[in-house]
Amino acid sequence: MTALTLGTVVVLALVVDALAGRRARLDIGRDLREVAFQMSDKLDRSMFERWRDIRIMAQRPLLRRPETAAQREALMALQNTYPDYAWIGITDPQGRVTAATGRLLEGQDVSARPWFVGAMSGPFVGDVHKALLLERLLDNPDPGAPLRFVDVAMPVQDEAGRLLGVVGAHLSWRWADDIRRSLIAPGEAHTETEIMVLGPDGTVLLGPESLEASKPALAGLARAGTMASGVETWPDDGRDYLTAYHAGQGFRDYPGLGWIVVVRQPLDVALAPVADLRRLILTGAVTIAAIACGVALWLAGWIARPLNRLNLAAQRAGESSAPGDVPADGSYREVRDLALALRRMIRALTEKRVALEAANAGLEARVAERTAALTAEIEERRRIERDREDLIHRLKQMAETDFLTGVMNRRSFFDVASRDLTIALHHGSPLAVVMLDLDHFKQINDRYGHGVGDEVLRSVAERCRSAIRGGDLVARMGGEEFVILLHHAAADAAAALAERLRVALAGTPVALSDGRAIPITASLGVAVAGPDDTTIDELMTRADAALYRAKAAGRNRVAAAAVGGSA
Repeated sequence: MTALTLGTVVVLALVVDALAGRRARLDIGRDLREVAFQMSDKLDRSMFERWRDIRIMAQRPLLRRPETAAQREALMALQNTYPDYAWIGITDPQGRVTAATGRLLEGQDVSARPWFVGAMSGPFVGDVHKALLLERLLDNPDPGAPLRFVDVAMPVQDEAGRLLGVVGAHLSWRWADDIRRSLIAPGEAHTETEIMVLGPDGTVLLGPESLEASKPALAGLARAGTMASGVETWPDDGRDYLTAYHAGQGFRDYPGLGWIVVVRQPLDVALAPVADLRRLILTGAVTIAAIACGVALWLAGWIARPLNRLNLAAQRAGESSAPGDVPADGSYREVRDLALALRRMIRALTEKRVALEAANAGLEARVAERTAALTAEIEERRRIERDREDLIHRLKQMAETDFLTGVMNRRSFFDVASRDLTIALHHGSPLAVVMLDLDHFKQINDRYGHGVGDEVLRSVAERCRSAIRGGDLVARMGGEEFVILLHHAAADAAAALAERLRVALAGTPVALSDGRAIPITASLGVAVAGPDDTTIDELMTRADAALYRAKAAGRNRVAAAAVGGSA
């Protein structure tokens, strides 16, 4: 009866839990979809207003006249109406900033920036990106995070449709976070609801710090355009969340950037009321079962009272360690038969226990021997694995390093430099190559021997390493020729480093281990990556051509290749 009662109540609890959980998922999923829609709609409408602001500004007659002070006042007035404009500026047709809020970047060339390039052919809106030129000029309210902007730019044309310039604005990404915070009421913080904004490729642009800039693998992203919702397991903490999606569609003539708003709430938090109901039902089931159990025990005692003496005899037999400890007397034949049966059982169990103890002792000895053998085998395998990993590391280092000087070898340098050139061209950051060749090195080998020549090469490699910054590369191309890759180095900085290195080599002779000192000089060629340098070979060819011009001009000097692709 107790099992039947408990089983009935448990089944009832499971049915209620399933129905209530399904209903709760539907209701909460609908609410989350509504929040996702509201966030997406507010983002698109707000971006439309900024789109309209810049379009109206681009159409003002003031921007068609060369009145820099008046234009700057107009830009400042627009920024004051909406403080999330981090920067607004006007350029001439060549991309030079003529007027800007706070005078920031005035006179600088922004012709390579995506917002200027895009606005040259029509209205432009750019997705979220980090600050480049403005990061050092603007105050960052959150020093721990980089400044990020959304760009809006419009062409400025005269009545005849001729391009006069571009007006562009950087909108602080804090604006999107303010919208997100406004949609979650302070009283709802206990619900742990989170709103995120993802780019068209699924990259988290706005959300928890553990997810920003990642691409969570979410099945619902494929259905974002239909305001989908469902249960997703998130990679940042492995928890199950009720998740809703909505993809932005733009607003009016603002085309939108394809942002996807994702709203999530932990499944256990969302279904907490259902869990409370389940606990209430289960508590009632346990209470009912306890009452039923008490009634059943009372009935069992009332029925089994005549069998108590037989039960006591059986208990004593179970506690005995020898057959003679079981009493043979009894008030009726059934008890005497049970006593004899218990004696026979105890005798058989005693014999089996002795045999089992002997078998266990032998088994434990064999297990101990086998364990020791396995432990030794495991240790040997671990030692072999450590030796193998150490050998792999040494072989990899030998494959990537010049054996004589310890710097990178030619093959390793080409692999890394090709990748760095691609990244630099993509981000528009300067990259330079310095080719270095020792002057009259053959005379050193002929006069002092190849051993001394090797010491000179090692000394030159060490001086090159000391001259560069962390992150820059130095490699030996072969013979007495070295190459240096400089990140974030424009033409002037690269030429200055090459000159310092030339002076250092010429001014400090190489001290040999036997006390002699050998004077050395070097010729250097410098080339800065331009848009035509699609491969590292092309960039190094231009630097090498500059090196040979330095040789031809008398050696011990620096020559620079022309910027942009010509030698």
